[in-house]
Amino acid sequence: MRRHFVTVSSDLLHWNQLRQHIALFCDEQQISQEVMLQLQLVCEEWFINIITHGYQKLSKEKQSSSEIHFQISYNSDDDEILIYFIDYAPAFDPLRQETPNVALSAEEREIGGLGIYLMKELMDCCTYQRIDECNHLKLYKRM
Repeated sequence: MRRHFVTVSSDLLHWNQLRQHIALFCDEQQISQEVMLQLQLVCEEWFINIITHGYQKLSKEKQSSSEIHFQISYNSDDDEILIYFIDYAPAFDPLRQETPNVALSAEEREIGGLGIYLMKELMDCCTYQRIDECNHLKLYKRM
């Protein structure tokens, strides 16, 4: 199994660093450009959600010292990619969120939820756990 780990502070400026880790990993594993772009899109959605909806609820002092742990791995035996996020924001289970009605027009639909919907649609399996005051989100993509 091949893995890439990175820990970044909870700052939107670090998205580019995370995006580059995903691109490098996909290049090393010879993962298609199409799948790489899907992985980057899903990760960008979740990374931004952690910071804007999770860490924004914390005091400024806690925000500045907060981190996001990220891992991407590929298991060639199962032909599956695993993306794993750990953050210290308040508890939030994205998998329990109501699915937006995508049949409605943008004007008719309530704001929010499309990023999580997209994440669920592009990935084959998503799991969430709250462990030791941390959010653990695992995203699986079969090749």
